[in-house]
Amino acid sequence: MNGFKHSFSQFVSYLFHPGVLPTAGAFLVLWSVPETYSWNTIFKITSTVFVGTYASPLLAILLLRATKIITSVHLVKREDRIYPYITGAACALATAAFLKRAMAPEEIYLSVYATAFVLIVSTILIPYFKSSAHMAGATGFFALFLTLHQRYGIGKPEYLMLLLVVLGAIAWSRISLKRHTLQELLSGGLLGFFTVYALLSH
Repeated sequence: MNGFKHSFSQFVSYLFHPGVLPTAGAFLVLWSVPETYSWNTIFKITSTVFVGTYASPLLAILLLRATKIITSVHLVKREDRIYPYITGAACALATAAFLKRAMAPEEIYLSVYATAFVLIVSTILIPYFKSSAHMAGATGFFALFLTLHQRYGIGKPEYLMLLLVVLGAIAWSRISLKRHTLQELLSGGLLGFFTVYALLSH
């Protein structure tokens, strides 16, 4: 039973990895906004988000591990998160600026700016505790869905409830894996939600 619990917790953590949520959010925005985009444009926008918010930071983490600057690619230790977070924030800022110049939907580039802000604040908090990136990413996605629901009427209220269940599953998995405390989950969750919601609900 413990083996299944651990495996399921790992599965949930990987499935809702914070690095892939900005790309999922970009797909959601492109599906939601009134404008119609060609498949070529959709591919260009989502691939830009993917490379800028996941692939590039992941490559940086692998290089940091290879050079032994960090001890694990899983960033379990607080100090292991400093350089990856700074790199991730820089990549997100560059990606958001590029998307804005390329006239991508504002919900996408503002969400990527929010990603950078969350990483910067999380880096500042590292000496005190490691704020949960998983919860920040998940609640940020929830905030994005909520604002799109309010702005364009996408989805049903039941979908919001389903997303809350997903948030609970992510929190449970991080506690189960002993990666975070409740305080760290709460801080990450509040940071992710209010950053995205504040930027998009203007």
